[in-house]
Amino acid sequence: MPIVESEGVATVGNTKRDVDMSRMGTADRERTIVQFIELPDLRRLHPAGKGDFPARLRDILSGGPLDATIAAQPSLENELIAQATALSARAYPSHSTTERQSARWIDHSARDSHHRALLALYQQHMRLPNHGLAVNQWHPLACRLTGILESAWERDTLARARAVVPLSDSDLPSEPGLFVEWYRRTAFTHPLYEHELYSFLASEATLEQIHWFFTMESAGEAAFDDLVALSQVGTRGDVKMEMASNYWDEMGNGKEHAVHTHLFHRLAADLDVTAPGADELPWQVLSGVNLMLWCSISRRNAFRAQGALGAVELLAPQRCTRVVHGAHRVGIQKKTMSYYGAHAIIDIGHAEGWLEHVVRAQVADIPDSRIGIAEGLVSRANASLDYFDYCLAKLRAQ
Repeated sequence: MPIVESEGVATVGNTKRDVDMSRMGTADRERTIVQFIELPDLRRLHPAGKGDFPARLRDILSGGPLDATIAAQPSLENELIAQATALSARAYPSHSTTERQSARWIDHSARDSHHRALLALYQQHMRLPNHGLAVNQWHPLACRLTGILESAWERDTLARARAVVPLSDSDLPSEPGLFVEWYRRTAFTHPLYEHELYSFLASEATLEQIHWFFTMESAGEAAFDDLVALSQVGTRGDVKMEMASNYWDEMGNGKEHAVHTHLFHRLAADLDVTAPGADELPWQVLSGVNLMLWCSISRRNAFRAQGALGAVELLAPQRCTRVVHGAHRVGIQKKTMSYYGAHAIIDIGHAEGWLEHVVRAQVADIPDSRIGIAEGLVSRANASLDYFDYCLAKLRAQ
């Protein structure tokens, strides 16, 4: 409602009446203005304050159609773009490339916020409509913010991968069988493969420390079955069939009690593990989740997804075996560890199947795919390295 001043008489316009405030005291005038001015609903726009960008972004994305939100606050779009741009520059400055997560130049607070915000945007593609995020899934502003947050992180991720292993077209074997051997060798010679966290969990960690580790493990936003389902889109022949077989194993081969996510939920229930919210997790945990979503959601990253998912399968058996040993050592029952026990065994077959029927078959069909597959492999290993470095440091400090 407009406040109108004419010849020293202030009134508040109203469809039913105009109120003459010329004879009111200051307090009465203020109360009348508050009563009659129709303010926009700002609760959903600023519940967490402008300083908490990820929380503000989540609230805006789930607060109804973005077009209506922007209409109520015209400056909002430019504010969010400016915040995302500034945050990305702090989290992943263009003049630096990550080597290890402990590098002194890293702004950990900025990276925490960066990955929480990016996860909120990715959740639009992973959640059912009742969560309230799907309504803005393809809104231009949501897409632009995703692009801003992804670009700086993607530059760092790929530059870091190429600093570890040469990944140009001329560096990678073009013959499918030789590329498979390159893939296997690269995975098994990466610092992640013999990470000290494995032996610590197997032989040193206490029950409380293993419980904390499972709390971090429960933070994954997307289950492996969802990632495989997303990644198979557009594939054909052996590639699709292997992904379908892998997916069916994840689904417990049709037995609900054997579905892998169910097995993990049983572990969490048995050990009273509660998954932390995104605001409680550091970037070293969230970046691994985001990397898999970055690979699997976007079609431009389809070959990277094949490389990243293959890395999970190839590197899981050793890791899961040692986690099982550590859990049994501190008295956790064997049935509680069914999730890790199953992966310690079946992922050996999954890895070989993925190498033969996804990696080899895809490179044979589309030779240029090997660059994306290689980038996915090394990027996934690097993200997991950050996660394990973080977990080991935290466990040793306890």
